[in-house]
Amino acid sequence: MKRAIASLLGLVLVAGSFAACGGDDHSAGGDAGLSTSDGSSDESLPEDVVVIDTDPAEVTALDNSFRPENIEVPAGTEVVWTNKGRNEHNVLHVDGDDWGVEVDDFRPGASYAHTFDEPGVYRYYCSIHGTTDAGMIGTIVVSG
Repeated sequence: MKRAIASLLGLVLVAGSFAACGGDDHSAGGDAGLSTSDGSSDESLPEDVVVIDTDPAEVTALDNSFRPENIEVPAGTEVVWTNKGRNEHNVLHVDGDDWGVEVDDFRPGASYAHTFDEPGVYRYYCSIHGTTDAGMIGTIVVSG
């Protein structure tokens, strides 16, 4: 009987911990009022957004991925991408060409910076190692 009660208590504790794991108030997945950089509303924000409160916010291009891949920063924050790998990369804005860096200026060891002044969702990718929606991709969520 004691074993059954202990097992039941363990299940209740585990279930309670899963119920307590909800969305973080700072995660972009819960910010329904944000729009993409082209002005359209976007309900499919990534769930794994890392909130960065430092300026500049650092993103690393390494091993054919951006790390962290998805970040949230306050408006007015400079984001700095640094190529710390051995491969060439670029950083291209999915919805236009008003920011980003081409391969010639983003070889191993190079950095690129852009300040995001307007709230919104800015998706980007490396055209060498991905497409606009798969592979080496990232998202900058700029909060107001």
